[in-house]
Amino acid sequence: MLRSLILALPLLAACQHYHKAAHFAAGAAVSHIVTQETGNPTAGCMAAIGIGLLKELVDDVADPADILATGLGCSVVLAF
Repeated sequence: MLRSLILALPLLAACQHYHKAAHFAAGAAVSHIVTQETGNPTAGCMAAIGIGLLKELVDDVADPADILATGLGCSVVLAF
């Protein structure tokens, strides 16, 4: 899983001047904090997905790929 994550980062970073990579990093941060506070990695992933969804709901033009990139950030917490 870590190998595929590492391979996916350049693809995410190549999109929109690191925009997707920023979403991924935000999802990883949210997931890490929630997992540390609750001791529940599933809650961390759900928080990352929720934050991605909420962020896109307030954008003028929602991008489902941004939600996906943010949600995928939880894979870092699951891998470690």
